[in-house]
Parts: sequence; structure tokens; C-alpha cells
Amino acid sequence: MIGIVTFWAINSLNKKQHNFEFRELLVLCLEACILIFAVYAIRGFHDKTYVSVINYIGFGIHLLATTAMLYYILTFKLGRLF
Repeated sequence: MIGIVTFWAINSLNKKQHNFEFRELLVLCLEACILIFAVYAIRGFHDKTYVSVINYIGFGIHLLATTAMLYYILTFKLGRLF
């Protein structure tokens, strides 16, 4: 979550007016929901079924994204992402 927001902020700093695309809004809302449910689970509601399901879905999405980035880096022999 922090990495995505930091990357988005760094790339958006040089623009005077930023028009959000639907994809950006979708990812930002998804990350905010995952963060809210993670904090909710930390605060003591980890035994609720829907909190566990949302946390596992968020973990799965982040795991797939990380695996895809690693595969991309290894496929094109990149030393860094940026």
C-alpha cells in the first residue's frame, strides 16, 4: 500500500493538474479498503469471517502483483524497476 501511494505521488508531483483515470481510482480505492480491513483486523476483529476473507483476498492480489513484477524483471533482465 505505502509503495503504491509513494510511486503514485512521485509520478504525480510534476503535473500541475491531475485528472484521475478510472484505473487509478479503482486501484486507490482497493488499496484503501485493504488498509482499512488490515487495521480493523489488527485492532482486534481478526476473528470476523468477512475481515479474514478481505485480508486473504488483499494478500493474494499483492502476491500476484509482486510475482508479476518479479517475472517481468527477470524476463527483460532489468536491474531495477524505475
